[in-house]
Amino acid sequence: MRHDLKMAVAALVLAGAAGGCAHTTSPSASAAGPDTFEARRKLTSELMARGDWQPAFAYVDQLHRERPDDAGVLVQRAAIYREQNLLDEAETDLRDAVRLAPQSAAARAAFGILFDMQRHPEKAEEQFRLAVKLEPENAAYLNNLGFSLFLHGRTKEALTFYEKAARLAPTTRRTRTNLGFACAAQGDWHRAAREFALGGTPVEAKVNLGFAYEQHGDLANAYDLYAEAARLDPQSKRARSNLAHVAELLGRPAPALPGEATPAMPAVRDDGTAVAPPEEARP
Repeated sequence: MRHDLKMAVAALVLAGAAGGCAHTTSPSASAAGPDTFEARRKLTSELMARGDWQPAFAYVDQLHRERPDDAGVLVQRAAIYREQNLLDEAETDLRDAVRLAPQSAAARAAFGILFDMQRHPEKAEEQFRLAVKLEPENAAYLNNLGFSLFLHGRTKEALTFYEKAARLAPTTRRTRTNLGFACAAQGDWHRAAREFALGGTPVEAKVNLGFAYEQHGDLANAYDLYAEAARLDPQSKRARSNLAHVAELLGRPAPALPGEATPAMPAVRDDGTAVAPPEEARP
């Protein structure tokens, strides 16, 4: 959400749609003929979007054995390797994919994510810009480029790409949330609140805005927003955890929530919106 650098905890990355119960099926249960290839490629994407990495890898590895020169399959397998922190294996697959299909925007974007994970921001930016050049109307690649720039402190530049992504795909929640964090970093709190509201539920919006205030050093506003979120949904682990953390920093008691006599201190704090992944995983 995928992407553990300085501000990674504060931004979302792209995520695919969940599928049905495909994870109960093994590759051997599907016909190996070429007529099922695209269906199995799509099934692999659905499994990856759900984070079912083991069955997804079984499918994509079989697809690669059938068509070793398919760049798209290599990009899929590289994403699975990346999510399992097998970065060398991911890089090998992506280099093969780019060799086979140098004009593949998906391969370039995936390389960008990998380079960011390897802490090579200049290489990451180069690959993301190539992806955007190849597919300038692809909102996901615009968001990814914006995320990478934001991650490395180039907020003003990131805003340009987030805004274009939001115009092309106005209902994409993760782009709206990323845009909210960028606006907050620029001190535009009114717009940040609006973008967070467009990017999630009322509870998520308050937690994200609270986390932005906390990062800015405004613990009082963060406390109030976390408290509001926790009252809206007392079962929200993120709201309760962040509230308890900020209350401790302020030396104030966390308010009792419905259904409990005293507020419970969570074992682990969730800093704002979790990353994914980065795709969502991103590709």
